[in-house]
Amino acid sequence: MLEIVPGSHLAVTPYGAWLAVARADDGGPRRRILRSILQETESPLLSVDSAIAWSGEKSAEKALEALLSLQDDASLEAWPSPRSAPSGALGSTLPQYLAVLGDSGHALLADHQGFCLAVTGYTAEIGDALAAVGADILSVAERQATPLAQLGAHLLDGWGNVDAAGVSGLSFWPMHVGRTRLVLAVSGRPRFNQRAFAELVWALYTRYGRI
Repeated sequence: MLEIVPGSHLAVTPYGAWLAVARADDGGPRRRILRSILQETESPLLSVDSAIAWSGEKSAEKALEALLSLQDDASLEAWPSPRSAPSGALGSTLPQYLAVLGDSGHALLADHQGFCLAVTGYTAEIGDALAAVGADILSVAERQATPLAQLGAHLLDGWGNVDAAGVSGLSFWPMHVGRTRLVLAVSGRPRFNQRAFAELVWALYTRYGRI
């Protein structure tokens, strides 16, 4: 049987954060673990009982296998002391993370109704326009969920506004946090493989993850 490492506090990595929000479906024990950890306001202490509760598995061995799998693909990391989730109003907390998620410094987060939760780099007018476009993209993605799922390996995570050479200067990324549907718009090349993205997702999960 796999072993628990005493004194380890678990945190979700940028890659794990994307796995947690990229799809609306349950996703099995791996994504249940990620989502459970992200709902905590402080990185939780690892224990057998917690692993079982997070994963929804009935046996400790199955739960720990899922945890090990997440560790192996760098979705989870362990810390010797707890870390706290970002706090404060989203409108003032999230822009610092949005600012580094693309190489242009321009990004926006909006909900499915086109309401802008946070923005950086864009004027108010452009931000409102992008929020409206993002809401429409979320609507299309939801209505066409069944045929899109049939694309299998050809189904990508983001929607891009591309030029004739196929280069995207603006991309939209649907995100699912609990039952809340959000869209992240980024100008330039996305840079999600950094701690700022994990912190942004953590802030969103502590707010919307249980809704």
